[in-house]
Amino acid sequence: MLSLAAVAATFGAGLASFFAPCTVPLLPAYLACVSGAGAADLTDQSKRRGFRARLLAGSLLYVAGFTTVFVVLGLSAGGISRIASGPGTGRVVEIVGGVLVALFGLAILGASRIGWLERARGIQLSERLRRRGVAGAFLVGVVFGLGWTPCVGPYLAAALTFAAISSHALAGALLLVAYSLGLGLPFVAAALLWASLPELPRRLSRLARPLTLAGGLVTVALGVLVASGGYHLLTSYLAQLSTPR
Repeated sequence: MLSLAAVAATFGAGLASFFAPCTVPLLPAYLACVSGAGAADLTDQSKRRGFRARLLAGSLLYVAGFTTVFVVLGLSAGGISRIASGPGTGRVVEIVGGVLVALFGLAILGASRIGWLERARGIQLSERLRRRGVAGAFLVGVVFGLGWTPCVGPYLAAALTFAAISSHALAGALLLVAYSLGLGLPFVAAALLWASLPELPRRLSRLARPLTLAGGLVTVALGVLVASGGYHLLTSYLAQLSTPR
């Protein structure tokens, strides 16, 4: 079942992914890659504003690329879970999913190690694709979606776990859309602001650590709620509050 709390949680996971410590420092490289502009050009005040349209177009296509991959993963997670779930097994899926989400939260906090999430997939951008700029931005997004960076892995894994708990392919897809919006909207905003605030990555880096801690704690709490059954009680209570009387 798709709930507002699950959508908010996966959107928050996407937002936390953008502010992860190993994502923000790479922002200039991402923007240069998807716009086709050189790193030196993006730091040159006299040239920077001329790249604004390319930065915006490239960032939108880049976000569309990884969104496509994540939505397919969400469809698969929700669909497979629905097929696997039979009478009486739904609660088992929730318990296992809740434990996994809590473990992913501990990994974000650095309290546990999950080796397969800490390795980037072996997919490299070809030099030809790098040089295509805006024309290749969608494919760059697809490559990012297929080979996410290690510090984004736990957040994406948590989002996919929520998609699996939903036990419905469409719900899983919608949850990964929410995750992609959380990750993509700040990226597009950064592209728009880049011409005026080239020091933006440095400013955002100051937020990375506290936001990572907050994101890890929230992820652990959500996992505990799901595993204990408190998640359904919370969503039911919130639904009652939002129902007109």
